[in-house]
Amino acid sequence: MKNITFGIIGCGDVTEKKSGPAFQKLPHTTLKWVMRRNEEKLIDYARRHHIKDYTTDYKEILKDPEVDAVYIATPPSMHKFYTIEAAKHKKDVYVEKPMAMTVTECREMIKVCKDEGVKLFVAYYRRSRKKFRTVKKLLEDHEIGEIRSFQYHYVNPLPLHNPKRAWLYDPEVSGGGQLYDVGSHMMDMMLYLFGEVSYAKGISSNQSGVLDVEDNTSGILSFRNGVQGTVQMTFNGKISEDEMVVTGNEGTLKFSIMNNEPLKIMKPEGVDEIVFEELEHVQMPLISDVAKAMAGENELDSTGLYGLRTQEIIEAFRDSKEIRY
Repeated sequence: MKNITFGIIGCGDVTEKKSGPAFQKLPHTTLKWVMRRNEEKLIDYARRHHIKDYTTDYKEILKDPEVDAVYIATPPSMHKFYTIEAAKHKKDVYVEKPMAMTVTECREMIKVCKDEGVKLFVAYYRRSRKKFRTVKKLLEDHEIGEIRSFQYHYVNPLPLHNPKRAWLYDPEVSGGGQLYDVGSHMMDMMLYLFGEVSYAKGISSNQSGVLDVEDNTSGILSFRNGVQGTVQMTFNGKISEDEMVVTGNEGTLKFSIMNNEPLKIMKPEGVDEIVFEELEHVQMPLISDVAKAMAGENELDSTGLYGLRTQEIIEAFRDSKEIRY
């Protein structure tokens, strides 16, 4: 297949281990450029990761004819701008989650990429991980019978002393704190496992009052296939919890979404567990799939459309609204 040459726009914390090295290690991708506005941090990053071409001006990457695609790893407030700039230069786009700040921005990004004839993918990398592909296959194979319902429960403490992530709690930069950051992964997983959503309603509040973003969200989701369930995301607790329970008429699946706890298959005759290895670079499977899709080798569902659907849900949850399809 064709090798895809990437440039990274925004080489911050997420690119250090989760994603950046994957572009250098995969056999069908090349990382040529990295860009960051802070020159001192940029030079340090390029040196440590052995990247020859680096710049504080994103236009240098977009003007390079050898670059096929860009990975946009900035905070969400800049996703729309860089996506549109890349599309206008005929570069395919792989953008971090959440896709953008608002539903309106997502729609603009999709339209411009379509008009310019470039591909747009969103970094909901759990879709390509073996663990969740296994869960999806078990559900599709009716391992627990017909799906009746699901309940998802997540608790995370308020991370008050992480200067690298201070932007996350500025709604003008992140869109909405942990709901937008990790909550978007959770909602994307619901779409991946259960299909098209038909109804969503949520309520969010800032219970602690410590930060300027919502820290507690409750939601209800219903899907076109009849599956329905509840979501509780508490971002101001003390004890971390992460459990998804999918109930069928013949058994139950239990697994974590944000962590790597074993998958449990629970039936009247007993419980089976499947353990999955921890990946060094968690985005590597999706980046591989993205590159293949950019080269025309496969079809991929982690597109701008699914990024938009996820955005619609988290925006409705944040604003305590309901949506129907």
